[in-house]
Amino acid sequence: MRLQQLRQTLTNLQQQHGVGLELIDMGTEEGGTFPIHSRMYEAIASSDIIICDLTGHRPNVYVEAGYALKHHESNRLIFLFEPSGAGDQVPFDLNTFKYVPITQAAEIPNRLTPELESILQSAGALLGGGAA
Repeated sequence: MRLQQLRQTLTNLQQQHGVGLELIDMGTEEGGTFPIHSRMYEAIASSDIIICDLTGHRPNVYVEAGYALKHHESNRLIFLFEPSGAGDQVPFDLNTFKYVPITQAAEIPNRLTPELESILQSAGALLGGGAA
């Protein structure tokens, strides 16, 4: 559901502003084995915008988030987080960075779109009416 919402967000941006963004998600890539570390690090280093879902406290995601922090300006990183309960929080060493709190995956398009638009505008993209 979460991945579907991310894809929908990018489709909406394409339709509204004519800006094409590609979603790279090797974490759910299927079919055979592949060296995820080198391919994931290459994808992170070559991406213009990083969306990192911190939900579920997965150690591999923290490693990838750290790698992204090393290779990107913090204003081009978006951390998503959906707490699993009342005491669930973004880890202390990542909570100083900008993150988008959500309570359910269905919120992703509405919460993420303004963040992506802001990043695109700060990079010089002309948004509005399907023109880029």
